Amino acid sequence: MFFRSIIELYSFHLPAVLIVQFRRARYSGWRLFDWFWHAKAFRPDRELTEVERSVSLFLGLFMLAQVALGVGFLVEWYRYGTAGAWEFGLALLLSYPLVWAHVLVVLAWVWSLVWGMVRPKQAARALVCTALEWQVTRLRRRRHFKVVAVAGSVGKTGTKLAIAELLSQTMRVRYQTGNYNDRVTVPLVFFGLEEPSLYNVFAWLNVFGAMNSEVAFPFPYDVVVVELGTDTPGSIAQFEYIKPDITVVTAVSEEHMENFGTLDKVATEELEVFGYSDRVLVNGDDIPGKYLAGREFTEYSLRSPQADYYGSVKANGLKGQKLGMSSPKGAVSADICYLGEQGAKTALAAAAVASILGVKKTNIAKGLAVLHPFSGRMQVLEGIKNTTLLDDTYNASPLAVKAALNTLYDVRAGRRIAILGDMNELGDLSRKAHEEAGAYCNPNKLDVVVTVGKDAKKWLAPAAREQGCTVQSFDNPHDAGAYVSGKLRRGAVVLAKGSQNGVFTEEALKPLLADPTDAEKLVRQSSYWLAKKRKQFGA
Repeated sequence: MFFRSIIELYSFHLPAVLIVQFRRARYSGWRLFDWFWHAKAFRPDRELTEVERSVSLFLGLFMLAQVALGVGFLVEWYRYGTAGAWEFGLALLLSYPLVWAHVLVVLAWVWSLVWGMVRPKQAARALVCTALEWQVTRLRRRRHFKVVAVAGSVGKTGTKLAIAELLSQTMRVRYQTGNYNDRVTVPLVFFGLEEPSLYNVFAWLNVFGAMNSEVAFPFPYDVVVVELGTDTPGSIAQFEYIKPDITVVTAVSEEHMENFGTLDKVATEELEVFGYSDRVLVNGDDIPGKYLAGREFTEYSLRSPQADYYGSVKANGLKGQKLGMSSPKGAVSADICYLGEQGAKTALAAAAVASILGVKKTNIAKGLAVLHPFSGRMQVLEGIKNTTLLDDTYNASPLAVKAALNTLYDVRAGRRIAILGDMNELGDLSRKAHEEAGAYCNPNKLDVVVTVGKDAKKWLAPAAREQGCTVQSFDNPHDAGAYVSGKLRRGAVVLAKGSQNGVFTEEALKPLLADPTDAEKLVRQSSYWLAKKRKQFGA
């Protein structure tokens, strides 16, 4: 192994290897330095971009120039016996990998210094993130525990919570119930800490003090479950230091398209986890096969019996459904409270992770039976006039909207009403996505479609009307809720679905709740969020 590494270090592939690792290190000189002195192999393991190939070529030319200079000094010594020439020439020949690897390190440090002077706020954040990630790395090196990560375009938070709750039945599990999924907050999950203000120096000192204490003592958890979020290319790569034992990828679909542009780029981003996860568990139903071709993975699915973890479901109205799972370790059957196909996939992913981690089948079945949907994720609430509310207001994307409508279509009801809000962050695909959602509205299964927001009014509503649906549009959720309350009849079922900022369809459900105190069960009810909503919509 040692001699193989030496050969690779002096191979003509080294420039490409350094550039790839520089990218993986997120252009950090410290990370590249740490990698270079701890690496056991110097082999290129992924393709370079056009720009990276050009940089690699120039780096290779500089290395070649140093080699040529070293050979020149050796020739000088051989021909003329110049004192010290052979020593210097040999040093040049042997040192070129070290020299140019550290040239990259120094250039990265200089660039970071200049960038930090120009953008002090971003530099402070990057410094904090680097320190947090280092603490997690220390914890991972010193303590033995499993890490389960959840990535994907939709369904991450619900899947994370289901996995954590199920594993908690038999293991000691650390996780965070909110939406900690970015570079700052993910490391905090490992230590059970809250995020302080970026500029509160004393609070951050307390954070790092608590981290040091936890690293020093035995870690009291068997598993840490985290969520990996992204909104720009390169975000998922930032979590490489976590080195998850299992990463679940819930879906590859349209998300933050104003930054990604195409589904291919979304897939490249979300599937970056293959590069640093020990095992990847993918939802084969919601990830196009072309993106998985040639990769090694474990699959869960409701459609493919050939999947490693295949689930079959039998609906039981608003009470939930019966989930059966076949797996390499045998069959599991349980009555779950989750509704619809998306709910079944959430439970199936949790059961698959538990099985991989060695939880007994009987414990998986018992654990699934006690899980309940979380706020804003197809939560069933009692409405006024003996009606039922389906609260799926956490967020919205084309895939999730169609899945939510399918759940509503399958429910027996005297009247079905769909409150559909804007789907944010879709960029140039927004019009097409809203029109597709509108075209998916079935007039034979929907009595009224109520839209909230400008995009839904502009594109979703006309497409639904074209299908033959009765449609009413509103600019804010309060007016939408007031309108729906007048349309309710005994036995009606109301679905609410929408994105966050500017939409907040959970507010449309408040006037429809049979018990007003159930408003606490809705998403985004903290003082921060309520103040934000008041600012957007007024009292």
